[in-house]
Amino acid sequence: MSIYEELGVKRVVNASFALTRLGGSSLSKEVLNAMEEANESYAYLWDLIKRGGEIIAEGCGAEAGWITSGAFNGLVLSAAACIAGRDPEKIRRLPDTTGMKNEIILQRANRILIYDRAMQVPGGKFVLVGDERWGCTPELMEAAITENTAAINHVIIGADKPRILTIEETVKVAHKHDVPVILDCSGMTYPLDGLTKYAKMGVDLACYGGKYVGGPNSTGFVVGRKDLVETVALHSFIGHEAGPLEQGGFYRGIGRGYKLDRQEVVALLVAFKRWLVMDHEKERFEPAWKRTRYIEKRIKKLPGLKGVKISYIPESGEGCDYHKIGLNLDFKDRTEEEVQDIIQSLRVDDPEIWVRYGGFGNSFGLNCLTLLPGEEKILVDRFTKIFG
Repeated sequence: MSIYEELGVKRVVNASFALTRLGGSSLSKEVLNAMEEANESYAYLWDLIKRGGEIIAEGCGAEAGWITSGAFNGLVLSAAACIAGRDPEKIRRLPDTTGMKNEIILQRANRILIYDRAMQVPGGKFVLVGDERWGCTPELMEAAITENTAAINHVIIGADKPRILTIEETVKVAHKHDVPVILDCSGMTYPLDGLTKYAKMGVDLACYGGKYVGGPNSTGFVVGRKDLVETVALHSFIGHEAGPLEQGGFYRGIGRGYKLDRQEVVALLVAFKRWLVMDHEKERFEPAWKRTRYIEKRIKKLPGLKGVKISYIPESGEGCDYHKIGLNLDFKDRTEEEVQDIIQSLRVDDPEIWVRYGGFGNSFGLNCLTLLPGEEKILVDRFTKIFG
């Protein structure tokens, strides 16, 4: 009996993405072994996280780094650092930011609503500029900067959207007025220059998710300007517990609840170092494409998929598209409701099959980069049962 059976929870075959709600990532044996070793003795977490930040900063070509409990927490702590700084009285007052620089400027056409609200947690007040459709200009952003501006936020997933200010343009406007830029680049870890280019652009605080380098779902890191990263550290859970002078409780930061264990910190560091040196093509992409073509060959002639357009992700049939490799199934002759019923039917049995679906439309993807070895056979069996 598996642990999930014992607990009364169904397993999931993840043909979707590195989704937080599915656990984010699968840890390598090297990472799991490191976690087991870390479990055998305690460590002073301030020292461990501080040293870990140095290792990550070196790998990212940044002045400094700090380990967080996910990219969301990185955004929370970054905003807190820009709003309250190192003043212990201001830190204790958060999220009450009365009388502080508390405004975070965002472009209306450059937002991910469920994530940018992280900067409201410590009391950030949003100032929205530009238009959802027509984007923004440097003049509009510059006009929004006041004596109350704490930071400017930018988010990036893949390529920048048209008509918005690029990261470089945002940095130029912000730094003209000595305003820091907080960047949500959570998944921009491959190609590897996604870990280094933003610091080179002058981004002050760049926030990443640890699951995107093969680390635990619960981890993340911030890299950037040394003074601001050091301030992030004071606002973090371990800054509250210890801080640089071992003054437990002195910096009563809003980040206290975003706790990490030593095993998670070690796991992230081992995964991060491995990510930088691994042969991604051989270790990740080739097996994913092999699974993709295994599935394609066996499902494309199923009677229930007649008329369904099956194409590759990426369309070229090689490489990787933002942590996705696999197949797209376009049910062009079926309604959105019918496709949603199909998606739900894939989740009925144990294990459930989760596909990549945005919540609307009549197509979905099969991401083979997140499939574990052998799960392509389970997926084909389920498709045969439903569409055969």
